[in-house]
This record gives sequence, structure tokens and C-alpha cells, in this order.
Amino acid sequence: MKFIIQNNILVENLKKISRLLVKNTSFPILENVLIEIKKNILSLTTTNLEIEIIANIQILTKYTPGKTTISGKKILNICRNLPETSNIQIELKNSKIYISSENSSYILSTLPAENFPNHQNFDDIANFYISSDTLRNMIIKTEFAMGKQDIRYYLNGMLFENKENYLRNVATDGYRLATSCILLKEKINSFSIIIPNKGIMEILKLLNIKKTLLHILIGTNNLRIYINNLIFTTQLIEGRYPDYNSVLLKNSNSPIIINHDLLKKSLLRTSILSHEKFSGIEINIKNGELKTISDNQEEEIAEDKFNIEYFGNTIEISINVYYILDVLNTINTKNIFLFLNKSQSSIQIEPENNSSTVYVIMLLKR
Repeated sequence: MKFIIQNNILVENLKKISRLLVKNTSFPILENVLIEIKKNILSLTTTNLEIEIIANIQILTKYTPGKTTISGKKILNICRNLPETSNIQIELKNSKIYISSENSSYILSTLPAENFPNHQNFDDIANFYISSDTLRNMIIKTEFAMGKQDIRYYLNGMLFENKENYLRNVATDGYRLATSCILLKEKINSFSIIIPNKGIMEILKLLNIKKTLLHILIGTNNLRIYINNLIFTTQLIEGRYPDYNSVLLKNSNSPIIINHDLLKKSLLRTSILSHEKFSGIEINIKNGELKTISDNQEEEIAEDKFNIEYFGNTIEISINVYYILDVLNTINTKNIFLFLNKSQSSIQIEPENNSSTVYVIMLLKR
């Protein structure tokens, strides 16, 4: 194996994949980058067994095909400290990697490429194209509601499913739920998958790019996304996701319309004195006025109020203030629509005139 590449191109691509490199004394090859060159493509691969990222770089100069693995941390640090626009020559000889650029040279140890665990074979049951902005917005609107370390392992991820050509994602930790959906332009096979929390957060980082078209492949145990020159693969969570439809209102008519900014500011003011453990806050709506009230273990009280266009039955609910603030932080419309279910066990919130994104928050017992 032998090739020449411009340093800034190599560094740029190593940075994209280096987040998966972690110290692993029991499986040291996971600290390495798999380097392979063939058919004018240089591939750089990292994995933590759950997630894999491949960066493909086109090589236009003469090269010798081959593959090996070397320390990802070492090669990234070497390249970062070499002149940005210099050419780097990398050559494999006698199980050692020789790196040279201008007046610098290095010899690094390798581990056999055959021992590197990667997802070479991928059989998809469905595939489709979607804008990077669209997917990113769907995740941003809902990711906060995912479980983090829930014993119900299937909650530690995000549901993505396609039914009747509507792509929907759902996140819940059992206390709140967030969902968003879009209509796909092309007809594709139905599917239902759970992407783990770590996979979702890595996708979000990779989608912090200029708008581009993504190619998404759904496998039985894995998800693969083609993002420009990157190939991202993550394992899926096995399990049955809760029936989210059971907590969504069947008929969301006659909403309580509340100014988004006034509600957020009122909640922030009263949250100062909310209980440290329960973070509960009362919301009372009566005769065109919304009042937020909090108290804490030190018997301190905060109260704030503002006018709204509502003159129906009196509403008195108690809710975790940070759960509702999380929702308000993802909404950018002037007003929100608030619905109270008949059993008064939860509220449903939607952005004004946008029922494609829905939030449900369980209420605290008063």
C-alpha cells in the first residue's frame, strides 16, 4: 500500500471519523483507523462496534492498493502538526506504516486489517432519499424526549417508521413524548426501527452541514446513511416500541392559544423557586388570565401572570417546568396550541397551525 494525499484533506476527513476512537485495552484495534485504498478511493474507517463511519476520498495520483490499521490518535496528531497544504506520503512496508512530508518522517506500528470489525455486507429492506435539513429538523424537534439510561432499553433511542409513506419519528422517556412526521415524495416499503441514543446524537453532529441529499438504507439490524463522502452505519435497538398513538389526542379541537414568549418567560420567572427534586409548577387558566405558581421545600413562593384569549372552564394543572421548557425551546411559532386530555393526566402541545409536530407531557398529581 502506498499513496500521496494533501494534508488538509486527510486531516479534514480524520476529524469527521475520530469521535468513535476510544481507549480500549480489551480490544485495542478499536483505537485504530482502517486505511484501505483501491479503485482510486482511499477509505478511512472507525468503529466502536455499535457505530461505524467511513470517509471516502478520491485519489487522482498514482498509488499501490492495500489496507492496514494504525492508531487514529497518532496519525491525526501527526497530520495536525504538519504544514496544512503539504503532501503526505503513506506507505506500508513489513507491517509498519511510513509517513513522510517535507522534512518530517514517522514510522508507526500497525494491526492487521483482517482483524478490524466492520459492516461490509448490508442488505436493506427499504431505502429512500431525504434532505439533510429535513432529517436534522425532525431530530432536533424530538431528541430531548429520548430516554437516557432507562431500564426499558427500547426507550433509550428514537423510533423511525414509515406508514402509508409518512415518515415519523418518536421519542419518549415515559414522562413526555415528542413526535414529528413528513410525507415522503417517493413510495417505499414500510418499516419500523429504533435508533439508539448514541446513534441519533452522532447523526445530528454529522448533519451540521450545508443542505444535501441523503440516501438512507434500512436493514434488519442496522441503519446506513450516505452523507456526501461519508457512510454512517449504526446498530438498531431490538424491541417493541410503546404504542405512542394511545397518548395522542384523537380529536385535537378547540385549543387554548397561548403566546409562546409570554409563557416561556413566565415559566422561567417562577421556576427560580420550584422544588429542587420535583421541579413542579402550577398553571392556572381562568377568565382570560394564565397564572404560573411555584413553591419549594423552604416554603418560598413565586407567582407570575399574563392575559390570554381564553374564557372557558377553569384549568388547574401541575407540571414539571423543565419538561415544558424543553418543548418551548424547540418551537419557534408566535403562539402554541395547548390541549388537555379528558382524564387530565397529560397535556398536548403543538406549534401554531402545525400538527405535524406534537408534544405530550404527563402531569404531576396535585
